[in-house]
Amino acid sequence: MTPRSDQPAPLGLFLISMAILALEVLHMRILSVQMWYHHAYIIVTMAMLAFAVAGTLTTLMPSLTRGDVSGRLAWYSILFGLSSIAGQLFTTATVESEAIGDNARMAIACLILLVPYLFGGLVITIALSSAAVVHRLYTVNLVGSALGAWLFIAAITPIGGERLLVLIASIAPVAALCFARRATAKRPATIAAVVALLLGAFAFTNSEDVLRISIGADKQKFLRGEIIDQRWTPLSRLDVLEDPDNPDIKHILQDGMGGTFIYGAEAWKPRDPLAPHSIGYVPHLLRGHKPEVLIIGIGGGSDLRTAHDYGAASVLGIEINEEMKRITGQTYADYAGDVYNLPEVEGVITGEGRSTLRTLDRKFDLIQLAGADTYTTGASGSFVLSESYLYTSEAIHDYLDHLTDSGTLGIIRFYDEPPRETLRIFGMALIELRKRGVARPSQHAAVIRQGWVGGTVFSMQPLDEASIDAYARAGAAVDLAPGEERQSNLLYLPGHEDKSNDAYVRLAKAIDERTEDDFYWSWPVDIRPVSDDSPFFYNVHHITDWNQVLDSAFAREFDFDFPVAPSVLRTLLLLTGSLVLLLVIAPLLILRGTGLRTGQAFQHLSLFLAVGAGFMFLEISMIQRLILFLGHPTYSLTVVLFCFLFFAGIGSLSSGRWADRPSAGIRWAITLLSGLALIYGTFLLDYTLPALLHFPLWARIGFAIALLAPLNVLMGIPFPLGLTRLKATSPELVPWAIGANGGAGVIGSILAVVIAMETGFTEVAFVAVLTYLAGMMISNRAQNS
Repeated sequence: MTPRSDQPAPLGLFLISMAILALEVLHMRILSVQMWYHHAYIIVTMAMLAFAVAGTLTTLMPSLTRGDVSGRLAWYSILFGLSSIAGQLFTTATVESEAIGDNARMAIACLILLVPYLFGGLVITIALSSAAVVHRLYTVNLVGSALGAWLFIAAITPIGGERLLVLIASIAPVAALCFARRATAKRPATIAAVVALLLGAFAFTNSEDVLRISIGADKQKFLRGEIIDQRWTPLSRLDVLEDPDNPDIKHILQDGMGGTFIYGAEAWKPRDPLAPHSIGYVPHLLRGHKPEVLIIGIGGGSDLRTAHDYGAASVLGIEINEEMKRITGQTYADYAGDVYNLPEVEGVITGEGRSTLRTLDRKFDLIQLAGADTYTTGASGSFVLSESYLYTSEAIHDYLDHLTDSGTLGIIRFYDEPPRETLRIFGMALIELRKRGVARPSQHAAVIRQGWVGGTVFSMQPLDEASIDAYARAGAAVDLAPGEERQSNLLYLPGHEDKSNDAYVRLAKAIDERTEDDFYWSWPVDIRPVSDDSPFFYNVHHITDWNQVLDSAFAREFDFDFPVAPSVLRTLLLLTGSLVLLLVIAPLLILRGTGLRTGQAFQHLSLFLAVGAGFMFLEISMIQRLILFLGHPTYSLTVVLFCFLFFAGIGSLSSGRWADRPSAGIRWAITLLSGLALIYGTFLLDYTLPALLHFPLWARIGFAIALLAPLNVLMGIPFPLGLTRLKATSPELVPWAIGANGGAGVIGSILAVVIAMETGFTEVAFVAVLTYLAGMMISNRAQNS
């Protein structure tokens, strides 16, 4: 029996769905290297927008879903693959150009990268719109997408970003061959797919020459030398640079910035004990005590050598990036003096700082975080919207829990004007000490500045006179060696308030007197403590701060164009809202007026709007809630995407039993989904996840999958049932419904971050429940009228 050309091949849809999702995750990593993290975040928005536009086009041209559908799917798949490669070539040329401004560069790059997702969106939209049985093909789409996330994780390190891009692009012509088998005109599409595969094979073997993914013009100032080694990982791209003018240091960049250093062993000089990176050792040195040290964020290994210099009894390190460990501990071990095998070093554990710390049943004399993260974290992929679970109130609680009675905590952050990061950490730690019964937390801390770096030390015991006297010397220029002068100065020290920075003195006094809220409200930027539920440590403004945004002195000094979070969010909302209105809503209003008059179109579409936004709300909320549990945003992103797509596909497949009564199935699924989401959000995650942190990663991944599966199965039911119901009542609205779903997802992905920054991710889940219920009720009223 000859397969019908108007019924898409499931294998072809599976492959193209996998390629689209893998490309989306890879593009986030590529743009993080070539531009900034907030640009990477826009990839998610642009991909969803492309799907919305595909829905609009299919609605305006219903002939796309009739006739030789498989032939069209084959050609669009080929174009997806070719435009993925061509788009990267144009993007690289754009980001390397110094003649184009940052905003223009971002806009051009995103419009270029929009093209492959538009072709991919057309394949998905046409396939689902023309399917005889929607829920089965929707299942194939979701399962393929779920496996695309794992493709990125599995392939990025062994083959690198350039070759992975070619591999993803080459999946598309294979999908085209599957579609072409059912096409009316097989030969042209088949020949084109084979040619595309041959081009892909050539590009794969010559990827570094053809598709070199370079660091963009805005980041060239970080290139202190020539790249001699490069590693792609799911977490970042690592570039090792060698400066011919300074052979004593190798610079390691993470995604083109945020670097660390490997110091040559022969040129290493012990650090000044009053420098920000080593002030945590001072109380122990003065007592002649050899501390047991935990270092979170090993990087190039200089903190291991510092611990050795100051007589640590033992040193345990935690490093999140396995490739960073290989660079420092293996590839350049001889150059660095084999710091991983110094006598005091117990070992270096691969893992995220806090989740690994919670698995350790021991206490330390010193816990050190020397700029343990830069601005490279964040499941959202956004530079200014990046969240860090290393710097929350709960994080400080964890660190102090793992200190001995005389232990110290050293945290290094950037110093800025007006004070932000260092002052925020200072206040959070003093408040946590107060919660532990400390009467005067102000006597337990010291802050020393060196250039743009602020070093804070917090002691479980009040700082003794010897330590205070030692720290006081940081306020004076003291000769260390001929031609070398100490540049450190005090920001805060008990008993030396007259020489300290007024902001730290006022905040310390306010915390002692429990009046810190008055100080926080009076400060020009928001430096109140942040929690795990809203861990936006770097954000110091609100979405409503239209005229109160204070530029960073650090950025002005070094001519960095660091965007402010609310500004980025407002720009994204305005941009995406305008694009959705222009590319999705307006064409349908103008050119398809008859569609609007078909059986209460808005009421019919409300379900798809709610499912699009609600799905994104829950997805982003769960990604964030699982970051700490799984140990890194990339792991959380991959596991959650897999679960949300794979098990939603299972839910879609099971929705067939409700095909003859879709409204009842929608009510049943959304009601159960809402109840389960509330249970998860109110207590289940808070009680179960911390209790299981001591399990190995594979066990935690298994538990996360088991936890999310029931929720995700229910989430996969409303959309296909809604399409089934719409096909029976208003079939001309089906492509529009798919587009509306994508458009709502675009806006929902940004609104989720806005809500989280202002209130927390728990509230994001509650908003998701309300959105689902509202969409269900409005759409059911249309069915009952």
